[in-house]
Amino acid sequence: MICLFGGTFDPIHLGHLHAAVAVCDALALDEVRMLLSARPGHRGATGATARQRWEMLVLACADDRRLAPDDTELRRAEGRGRPSYTVETLEDLRAGAPDERLVWVIGSDAYRDLETWHRWREVFALADLLVLRRPGAELRLAGALETETRQRRVERFTAPAGQVRVLEAPMLEVSASAVRESLAGGGTAAADLLPRAVYTYIYEHHLYGVIGDA
Repeated sequence: MICLFGGTFDPIHLGHLHAAVAVCDALALDEVRMLLSARPGHRGATGATARQRWEMLVLACADDRRLAPDDTELRRAEGRGRPSYTVETLEDLRAGAPDERLVWVIGSDAYRDLETWHRWREVFALADLLVLRRPGAELRLAGALETETRQRRVERFTAPAGQVRVLEAPMLEVSASAVRESLAGGGTAAADLLPRAVYTYIYEHHLYGVIGDA
């Protein structure tokens, strides 16, 4: 099984790591690939470039051998000079491992927006989807996505692709936007929401509007 935990990781925080470990435990995995989603490298004076997000991801995963940073989409985006899409990543993986089970991990908020993704229906033909439900949240869907999910939902994966499972497990209620707001506002809450190495990196590179030392 190849399990991919995709995200912009802007920045990578303890909520991401806690969720990835929960996936490892739920699926009895030795490894989850932490796949950085590429975006335009420059996000303004208070943001992080794609390369900086990658460096923070590497730092965050260093203490757990089960979490493997993956820059496939970043390298593709840099090479092609355009965004890299999930469906393309899955196509490449499927071509190299036609019989391997591929599991794409996605948060419930992102899953609700799946219909806005490039060639979204083709994702189901390439991988199983593991949807992470936020604490106390409901997976409310509508339209074509609701129909697809209802038809494909399972309690346990039994096929290499095409199934949807919702993982209901305790997860930290942390968001990257809240972390960025705390950092920009000079608050100390971010220190408890980030791996120490990432927190230090942010201050060393003056990201997200931070001022001073960590």
